[in-house]
Amino acid sequence: MHRTFILSISLILFAFSIASHAGDAEAAELQGYGAFSQLNKDWMLLALYSDAVEDASQTPTPQRLEIKIVTEKFSQRRFRQLWLDALVVEHGPEKMDSIQAEMTEFFNILQGPLKQGDALVISRSEIEGLPITDVTLNYHNLAQLSESFLDTLVQSLVGKHPPTQALKTGLMGHQKLRDQTNIAIRFGRLEPTLPRIAEISRWSRRALARNERIAIN
Repeated sequence: MHRTFILSISLILFAFSIASHAGDAEAAELQGYGAFSQLNKDWMLLALYSDAVEDASQTPTPQRLEIKIVTEKFSQRRFRQLWLDALVVEHGPEKMDSIQAEMTEFFNILQGPLKQGDALVISRSEIEGLPITDVTLNYHNLAQLSESFLDTLVQSLVGKHPPTQALKTGLMGHQKLRDQTNIAIRFGRLEPTLPRIAEISRWSRRALARNERIAIN
């Protein structure tokens, strides 16, 4: 009942976003919402979509992580540091060394600070039958990373050492209904403006041009 209610809110508030990921939505359901906070300040609101499981003892497989920026201006440096802190604590230095190149590629998608309402989506996808992780910002594709990237990122949020216990509880769908509903409403109100979407389109074109140059070399 709890999860069904949250999913209903998501479908109503985020129709455009869900429509843009229609293929993924058919295979995944909303697991929960969470707020990525530090020192009592919310930086990001997150929604985690995972495979539906019939047995409650099974661990759902993440399919999509949607992130919306809460703060008015979110510098590249702070965005990078918050994620690196979460990843290092959960995975340890050896794992971080093995994914350093991919993490650098992920952080390099930012060509300026993030802004309030920006919508970052990290989701499973395929290219010519090969599984990958797609990274989009404000509906523009900015990177295609390894299949395991989404799992690595989600594990840093809901693993043994999450940034906050409240974030883990929310994303796992175990938070109180009132708290989940409040985050759902805040999440739905955060949307990028049309000028901001156009600005990210330019980021996407520059990223494509850069990748083409790398491929040629």
